[in-house]
Amino acid sequence: MGIRGRAVLLVVTVVVVFMILLVALGALLSWLLSPPPPEPDVPSVYLYVNDLASPGVLLYDEEDALDGLCWEIDYDTTAEVAILTVNTTQPLGIDMYAVETFERNGIGKAGKDNGVLIVVSVDERQWRIEVGYGLEPVLNPAKVGRFGDLYLGPNVTAGDYFVGLFGVTDVIGEEIRQNYDPGGGTGPPPELWYLDWKLIGIGIAIFVFLGVITRGRIVWFIPIVFRRAGFGGGRSGGTGAKRRF
Repeated sequence: MGIRGRAVLLVVTVVVVFMILLVALGALLSWLLSPPPPEPDVPSVYLYVNDLASPGVLLYDEEDALDGLCWEIDYDTTAEVAILTVNTTQPLGIDMYAVETFERNGIGKAGKDNGVLIVVSVDERQWRIEVGYGLEPVLNPAKVGRFGDLYLGPNVTAGDYFVGLFGVTDVIGEEIRQNYDPGGGTGPPPELWYLDWKLIGIGIAIFVFLGVITRGRIVWFIPIVFRRAGFGGGRSGGTGAKRRF
């Protein structure tokens, strides 16, 4: 094969490789960035505080303090307490909304079902405390209703969501510490954040693609993206208490 033939073969090879990489990158990005399928009208929540009301009802340092309190409860007992504020729970209503959110996100450890979900609906002026199966003997409806009446209701009525949420979470945590046996020890502290490998994969794919088309003349980088961790897989049977405020 002459010089011209080899040159043509090289050009064709480069073009084919480039097109294959382009198609592969497009397919990868399409898969990674594709939206999830439609789901019921409940949010994804994460360890531990989720202020989804708009405008938010918690300051950053208040969220941080509540996260720390929930982390301590989790560390001491393995029980997971989730805090969620929203504007409305419609069209489901706060009872079904709490159950669906609890089940969707698996609040509590798998096999222990030791989760608690505290929902405050700002515009509807309602709160609900949802309790997982494993904590029902410790936190019956009468008890969590009394805790809410003492600590949560009066403060959120006055507009002080942080004090109300901190107070009710603290007393729930203490009740769990005193009366709940997690079995098998508490284990290591939970990790609140994790590397999002999906977004890292996008970054690496782009990096490889740019490296090919520029023959390596790009700045090398690895994107590090952290996401808040989710709950452990617990279940709820709809036990708890709710009130208006």
